[in-house]
Amino acid sequence: MSADWEQKLNSLLSSPEGLAKISEVMAALGGTTDTAEPPETPPAANAPDLSGLLPLLSSIGKDNEHTALLKALRPYLHGEREKRLDDSVKLLQLLQLLPLLKGGLF
Repeated sequence: MSADWEQKLNSLLSSPEGLAKISEVMAALGGTTDTAEPPETPPAANAPDLSGLLPLLSSIGKDNEHTALLKALRPYLHGEREKRLDDSVKLLQLLQLLPLLKGGLF
């Protein structure tokens, strides 16, 4: 991992705003968050331009070829393997957010 990616990831994970954004994304994907209270929303003046963000965010919950394959295998798996498959699908959906990190929105 390059130093630039590491720096962006560390700054994202160390800031409360970054953790709130991650919690929002996990909640949108159906994951659970450990916080009991909802994350704070930043003021409207600090909100990024959403014109380039909306297409990416709308594609997060949709299946692509990889998640469709994993979901097709789901009926044949049970127990721990089924849980790992579900986690893999969520991870693949989160990987769709990498263009946002690269674009500097986080």
